[in-house]
Amino acid sequence: MKSKKNKIKLRYGENPNQEGYLINDQKNSIFTYQISGKKISYNNLIDLDSGLKCLKEFLEPTSIILKHTNPCGIASAKNIEVAFNRSYKSDPKSAFGGIILLNRKINSKLAKKIYKNFFEMVVALDFDQDALKILEKKKNLILLKIPNIKKTTFEYRSTLFGDLYQTTDLNPINRKFLTLVSKKKGSTKSVDDLIFSLKVAKHLKSNAIVLSRNKQTLGLGHGHTNRVDALYYAIKNMNKYFKKGNFVCASDGFFPFVDSINLLNRNGCSAVAQPGGSINDKVIISFSVKNKISLYFTKNRLFKH
Repeated sequence: MKSKKNKIKLRYGENPNQEGYLINDQKNSIFTYQISGKKISYNNLIDLDSGLKCLKEFLEPTSIILKHTNPCGIASAKNIEVAFNRSYKSDPKSAFGGIILLNRKINSKLAKKIYKNFFEMVVALDFDQDALKILEKKKNLILLKIPNIKKTTFEYRSTLFGDLYQTTDLNPINRKFLTLVSKKKGSTKSVDDLIFSLKVAKHLKSNAIVLSRNKQTLGLGHGHTNRVDALYYAIKNMNKYFKKGNFVCASDGFFPFVDSINLLNRNGCSAVAQPGGSINDKVIISFSVKNKISLYFTKNRLFKH
């Protein structure tokens, strides 16, 4: 265990009846980056860790709204204001009380939009002075100015049987991550959306499904005990907030049966990315060819437990 000098007591753990503290072994603690708001909690730190790891996947202006370690809305766009608007519209109901993570500076225009809704925490590369004046009016809203923290090469978690360690998955998700296995090649736009969706899927609890269009999440299914239920949930969310039209789907694991890809086809999906590896891969590929779906297999699986 680290020295007690590095031990920082938190308000409580996951619940008020649990004690919680942070052992910090870095030069700067998370509290160094806080510029306003109430004291950071145990759950805030868990969400922040999950959100920042996801945000690091994206280079262009990107907004993530996250609840309970899972993103509920993500969008990339030409500027951060548009990205935030689209991430919020992805699922405004789930966004309530969530945390916002942005990989650009917040200006007063964006701050006014954030101010209108209830969020627990706002994380950005920077805030201009006018933005700070607006957001600091909410005394409990946690504001964090966090620079580009380096990715760790190892991850670990404690279990009843000891600490588990693994190397961090640093494989870039790009065009080389995808291999076309059906006949119809996806458009440039569709492939871009698949890459975007896979970057999101990587940070959702498995079983994970991401439906997107124009680098905006339309529906997310995560933490379900079977893939078809994850897909049903994602489609339900998509149909609630968006007009019908072409979209793409990314899955963190393979489709074991035709039911999932058949459901996607009936709802207008044009391209799918999944890792393959099922004994029914040939059946899934055959269905895709017959229904003119662009099916890609991914280089790696993207499970998150």
